[in-house]
Amino acid sequence: MQGRTLLFVLAFVSAVIAQCGTGLQSCNGGCYDPTKMSCLTGPDGKTGLCPKGQQICVNQQCYDPTAYNCANGALAQGAAKTSTAAKSTTKAATTAAAKSTSQAKSSTTSSKAATPTTTSSPVVNPTPSPNQYPTQTADLRIINSCKTTLWFEARYGGAGAPLPGQSATALQALPGSYVDYTVPDTGLSGSRFWAKYGCDSNGQNCAIGDQMQYWPNPPGGCPSGGCTPPVDSLFEATWGCRPGSSCNAANPTTWFDTSQVDGWTIPYKLTPLGDTSQCDCIGTNCGFKGVDASTLDVRKCPSGEDLSANGNYTSVNVLGQNVQLKSVDLRIIKNGQILGCMSPCKRLNWGVPFGLQQPEDSGSPMWMCCPTPTPSNCSPSNGCITPTACRAGPIENTQFVAAVHAMAPGVYAYSYDDGVGLHACPAGVTKYTMEFCPSGSAQYPGTV
Repeated sequence: MQGRTLLFVLAFVSAVIAQCGTGLQSCNGGCYDPTKMSCLTGPDGKTGLCPKGQQICVNQQCYDPTAYNCANGALAQGAAKTSTAAKSTTKAATTAAAKSTSQAKSSTTSSKAATPTTTSSPVVNPTPSPNQYPTQTADLRIINSCKTTLWFEARYGGAGAPLPGQSATALQALPGSYVDYTVPDTGLSGSRFWAKYGCDSNGQNCAIGDQMQYWPNPPGGCPSGGCTPPVDSLFEATWGCRPGSSCNAANPTTWFDTSQVDGWTIPYKLTPLGDTSQCDCIGTNCGFKGVDASTLDVRKCPSGEDLSANGNYTSVNVLGQNVQLKSVDLRIIKNGQILGCMSPCKRLNWGVPFGLQQPEDSGSPMWMCCPTPTPSNCSPSNGCITPTACRAGPIENTQFVAAVHAMAPGVYAYSYDDGVGLHACPAGVTKYTMEFCPSGSAQYPGTV
């Protein structure tokens, strides 16, 4: 159960996709500023947005024509025509071009891959170096600073649909690349963004990260081995209406969080850009400096967690087998790699083979998950744990909660955690950068 407080807010906020505001134009259902972006059609007939001055290749890949060329369905190093700018291309730009070429070839050889249509340039290689990115104009930028290829998943709404203007949910992100996401001026409810690892060329059948059925859903389905537990490090938000939009008076705030209630995978850092002076206001005390979870490390996931609830529940029956709860491994391990860490609740209530498939309304899961199905008459006999009882109960004293609090200060570690968790900023004023594997973080995935 990720971001219980955020989900409470989301229940009262709905997304309204309206016509573009004054000065904006429409491209594939998304709004954009024509002074900064261009709506272009590539040689494959697919349309996408690119920054002014850039051109578009297949699969909506934007490129600088003074440094790259689009030929035979792939980006290649070097301008199509000699120019002064091309002659002064730096070594870093050459490296970026090589990465872009590799990505284009990957997309070309995967003819069956779902091709997203984005409201901003999709995957863009950094120039002139991995540590110096172009100015961010999008609402959210997600960066892959890991040493391995990731796929960024973006969903919104209860059905987990692609973001407005996109036809698919997943985008490949090579090491050192990023994805920009632009949100409609009228806002967007229930959006979630996370990174997947070990995927095929379609961004599916991932080693970790397939926490939702593939779009369209239904009948998208899960991988053959089942959907993986929703332990992925993620950013989730309900975006409010931008200043000047017709709905701004009704929903002027963006609510967001990064929750570890279900577990964690990749270390990250969330950084705000722009004016944060009116964020997270408590009286006259305002300000949001970001979330630093850069020291999250799957190798520090508890391998002998006590889930017995102070010895009250020593074992559970899992498909006819008796499983002891005094020492439970919370790690998700595959082929010698540690891919994620499951929270005590998720380890107990998730289905086999990842979890122990136990109901939340009794025994140890009730105290680790803290369900509140009957808040007006909440008691353990009714399968309900109050927030106060939850904070005083055994979940607060687990190794998992201690690890999250140490490595991701202020982030939710369980349902009624007292951490800051949920944040709020005026809509359209603040932008956000989510970086996976920031400087100084542990290598992902971990090894056993």
